[in-house]
Amino acid sequence: MRQKKTTPYGQLSRRKQRDNFIRLRQKIRNDTSIYGGQFTSDHVLNEPGRPALYNQWADAYFLGSDGLTIWNATIITAAREFWDVVEELSFTRAWDMLTPEEQSAEAEIKFEPIWSNGHRMFRMAERPKLVYEKYSGLSFIEYQDKLAEEIVQNEPPEIFESFETDRSYCYGTGLNMVVHVDEINQATIEESIRRFRQVGESNWRSAAPLLRSELPMETENAAFSRIRMQQNTPDDTAII
Repeated sequence: MRQKKTTPYGQLSRRKQRDNFIRLRQKIRNDTSIYGGQFTSDHVLNEPGRPALYNQWADAYFLGSDGLTIWNATIITAAREFWDVVEELSFTRAWDMLTPEEQSAEAEIKFEPIWSNGHRMFRMAERPKLVYEKYSGLSFIEYQDKLAEEIVQNEPPEIFESFETDRSYCYGTGLNMVVHVDEINQATIEESIRRFRQVGESNWRSAAPLLRSELPMETENAAFSRIRMQQNTPDDTAII
């Protein structure tokens, strides 16, 4: 069967764009009690007691100033961007050290049959742990974690605040926003929208990278492990 070709939102007729714009405008109005009236989202925001570390990104939809554009935005913190870049670097370096045969073994996924309520189903089979002499006896994941720690400490990547548009989306215009905040919540999304409109709803990048002191000093795994330990602490300092 031939796959149906999708049309980027910007190539739709003005009437279709306007219809979508009006529908989203009404949804934003309907969701005012949840999201404040400037945007709507599928994310739960401002969840009481949720650590800021768990709120590093969100998707949101908001209206453009031209009466036609819908911004389909992914908003992430600078910390999240930092960790994503570190992960990409560490993965690539560890992966490139493997032979094609070793890469195939690492990428292989096997499933095993199980029975549930009288029905035969499948689940991912547990893989044997593969370790490599070139990794000093570590597995791929363990070595990648080691590289990530070294990158964070010795060669941290530069991170810029930025707004980057993507006009290939089928619903609205894509927008990737990197903002320097502790967490993504209603207030920080509203501020990001205000700043995006201030720069003319176009691509933008800060003139200088963030200071090293403003970015994480530990890997993502280390940060989340620390939070999980705090959550399991039985005293009054535990995070619930």
